[in-house]
Parts: sequence; C-alpha cells; structure tokens
Amino acid sequence: MKQLSRAGRLATHIKDYTVEKTGKVFDIVINERLDEKVFNEIYSYIVDKYSYMILQLRTDPPTLRLIPIRKGNPKIKQIILLLTTIVTIFLTGYGITISFYELLRRINNQLVINQLVIIEWSIIYTALFLFALGFHEFGHMFSSKKSGVIIEGPYFIPAPPIQLGFIGTLGAVISMKSLPPTRRDLAKLGISGPLFGYIVALIIGFIGVMFSPTIPISMSRELVESGQASEIGFMPLTMILLLLIRNISSGNTVLLHPLAFISFIIFIVTFLNLLPIGQLDGGHVVRSFTTAYTHELIGYFIIISTAVTGVFLLGTMAGQYYIALSIILVIFKLLFGRHPHPGPANQFSSSKDYSILLAYILLIVLTLPLPV
Repeated sequence: MKQLSRAGRLATHIKDYTVEKTGKVFDIVINERLDEKVFNEIYSYIVDKYSYMILQLRTDPPTLRLIPIRKGNPKIKQIILLLTTIVTIFLTGYGITISFYELLRRINNQLVINQLVIIEWSIIYTALFLFALGFHEFGHMFSSKKSGVIIEGPYFIPAPPIQLGFIGTLGAVISMKSLPPTRRDLAKLGISGPLFGYIVALIIGFIGVMFSPTIPISMSRELVESGQASEIGFMPLTMILLLLIRNISSGNTVLLHPLAFISFIIFIVTFLNLLPIGQLDGGHVVRSFTTAYTHELIGYFIIISTAVTGVFLLGTMAGQYYIALSIILVIFKLLFGRHPHPGPANQFSSSKDYSILLAYILLIVLTLPLPV
C-alpha cells in the first residue's frame, strides 16, 4: 500500500480468495493504472519480499492481481534428467562417430579405426552438445534474472539415441514461475535463449565444417545408392553459408563431421523453437508485439504455411521435414497451446523493442531449412 500511495494511486477495493493448487490470490482495484516504471518497482518488491507474482490487468478500473509463486525442489529431478540425457547423447555421438569413421575407411581402405579415437570424439560430441543446449538455457536465465522473473531449471530432456531412430535429446527447458513484467522483458526472454544457442552452434559448426573431409560427388552417390551413407536433402541457411566458406572444389561434396552434425541439429531445433506458436521462444517474442488474438491467428497461419510448404516440396527430404514439422506443431498446439498466451505481467505495457524483432527475423532466416 505504501508503494501505491507514493505513486499517487488509491486502492478502492480489495478482495482475496483461494484457488485450488495455487493458494490465496488477492485482487486490488486501483483508481488509475500504474505506469511501467512504478509497476516494475512494485513487481520487484512483491516478488522478492513476498514471493508473489503481481499482474496489472487491463480492466476498468485497473486491477492488481497478486498470485503466490509456487516453488518446488527440482534438484533431484534435474540431476536424473541430466544424467539420462548425457547417456543418450553419448550413445548418439558414438553412433554418428563410428558411422563417420566407417565411411572414411570405405573411402580409404588403409584407414584403421581406433576405438579410443571413437570414444574421445563421442565424449567431445556429448560435451559440446550439452554445452550448446545449456548455453541456450543460460540465455533465458540471464534475461530472467535481469528482469526479476522467477524460474526453475534448466531441465534437460532425454530421448532415444540415434540407434533407436532419434537424436538422443529433446533439448532443455526452464519453468517460468512468474511472468516477465513488460513487453520488452517478454521479448528479451524469448530471444535470449535462441540467440545464445545460435552463437555456440555457429562456432561448433565452423569447426565441424573445417574438420569435414571432401569426397568426389560420384563416390558419394555410390555410398548413398549402396545404403552406406545418407544424403541430407535440406540444410539450414547457416550450414549452407558455412559450407560456402569452406570453398569446396567443383565435383566434390562434403562428408559431415560429427561436430557439424551437432550444429545441424541445433539450427533445426532453433528454427522450430523460433516459430510463433504458444509458449515457444518465438511465441514469447511475437506475443510481445501483438495482442493475444493476433498471436493466435499468426500461430494458425504458421502451422498451415508449414504444411503447405511440405506439400509443395513433396517428394523431397525437405518436404518430408516440413510435413513432419507441421504435425509436430499441431501436436504442440493441442497439448500446450490451447489457452492464449498471457503476455507480460503488466497488460498495459507498451515498451516494444524493435531491435529484438529485427534479431528475431534474422535468426529465423539464418536457421531456415532449405532444400539442397
């Protein structure tokens, strides 16, 4: 109440009620809305001192809603998920590395596969993959701390390794316990993870491409036709640019090193994460510039556009990817996007940062999967 008085606002009505699985909620009706600076100050004070999240609802007159922040004890869960993810990523790295060296042996009959080298590269693969995933989440955590948002995690998500038809992980996530106070904070939270992850993947990708050997195109066709190798029919734009930097001579192609494969996966996952659907990172960014209704329409448009792109490219690997992507987006929408994105804690916030929007568009373009 002291903060309201200092801001020249008057609480005209206070109501409290209990919500199941949430706790006691307070609604404070005020005579005039709080500007962003004052709201941010009260937001930080309430979160730090009382562990409550405060919302400024767009009602007439405005309402301040205080919701308890439910904190868990995720340490054991985090450790179990992390250890499981390390195992599944290592198995994937081992499978990719041994396949890579077996291909090299078929190209060069004199090459002897050293099991110790396979293990060493598998460990490097695991460490760099986890670092890229972790740095993505660190970006979110860094942004959250600066804006006062309470988070839990990160939680690394294991998945079947490549020996069982997948890539060993579904990435990592953090759990937001409070909404970002302003539109700008929401946009920063959304862009920071993909941006940090992209930078790491770019560095790993450059090293991986430099380590990738070149072979004649005729030989690569023989390997693909015999089932000894697989052709990648699409690539993110950044991977294409990295291969152009490599300056591959005419008549040759490249055999991707396992490190380059890390970046390939990270770029693909980053593109998915940047799509403006629900609570994906791209959803946070786009919601910071739009209303909840417009955000929903954009989400449906993206799902339809992705499916249409897949149909247009039907018969190619890129077409298969986009059709699969549209199915994943539909599932995600049904499971996690049934309710509109809540937006920032301050529903009157107008602090839009168009430099973040520019960075967001640039990241989408750089990670866009293209037929090759």
